[in-house]
Amino acid sequence: MAKQKKVSVNGAEFTLQSVSPRWYFDLNDRCRMTGGGSRKTAEYMDDLFKNVVIEPKEVSTMGLDYFEETEDIKTAESLIGEIESFLRG
Repeated sequence: MAKQKKVSVNGAEFTLQSVSPRWYFDLNDRCRMTGGGSRKTAEYMDDLFKNVVIEPKEVSTMGLDYFEETEDIKTAESLIGEIESFLRG
């Protein structure tokens, strides 16, 4: 069963759910987050939001577009840190 964790980021609550290690490593490779080449940070963040955040539903459905609409870079960056820590923990 996938593990879950509730986190609070800048006053907003998010529920995270784990993904398989293979999926996470493939995402890192596809977005070039490790190694050389141009990173695809927005694609990386979008996929993590859509596949790890299960609540609020708007984030899991819209991904990075949710934060684009609210022009909230700070929460998006902080949430990515929480997601990476959760997945690696």
